Amino acid sequence: LYIVPKKTLSENFPKLNGEKMKVLNIGSLNIDKVYQVEHFVQAKETIKALGYAENSGGKGLNQSVALAKAGAETYHAGSVGSDGGMLLNILKEAGADTELIKLSKEPTGHAIIQVEGNGQNCIMICGGANDDVSKEDIDKAISVFEKGDVLLLQNEISNLDYAIEKGHEKGLMVILNPSPISEGLKKCRLDLVDMFI
Repeated sequence: LYIVPKKTLSENFPKLNGEKMKVLNIGSLNIDKVYQVEHFVQAKETIKALGYAENSGGKGLNQSVALAKAGAETYHAGSVGSDGGMLLNILKEAGADTELIKLSKEPTGHAIIQVEGNGQNCIMICGGANDDVSKEDIDKAISVFEKGDVLLLQNEISNLDYAIEKGHEKGLMVILNPSPISEGLKKCRLDLVDMFI
């Protein structure tokens, strides 16, 4: 975790000195489709899975659940398809607000995960509705927050560069997990990020 010196943060974000801040997480929402396998499937090969399970996932959802359970006033913005109801329920049960999550025509983002008996895994991610987070969605979400609140981001949604710039313009504390590292990060004004995870 990279942190700007505390004095600088306190000067720029007075809510750190005691006033309650809100956390807006514009983040990914995924369904993890997990297959237990003897070995990873190879080119030209068809194998039978030993087991299957669906779990909630996405860096964004995981962060919102953790924050809400820790007692932070957490608002999740993002996008799910018609198959994403399970994810909304998990966020609500943890105590996160889901009013800023839109229903997309795209399927919910998901990961296909192969897990071998020794615990090694192999993962393929499909962005799905996470790639349907528009600039208008970001503007709508940020408009509800005020200077000193937190904007939490990860590199699993569309228009990340726009979200960073708009969050900074609004005076929000911009916190970014740049994972997964991609070429798209080169478009982002990383100098506008206050903290990196």
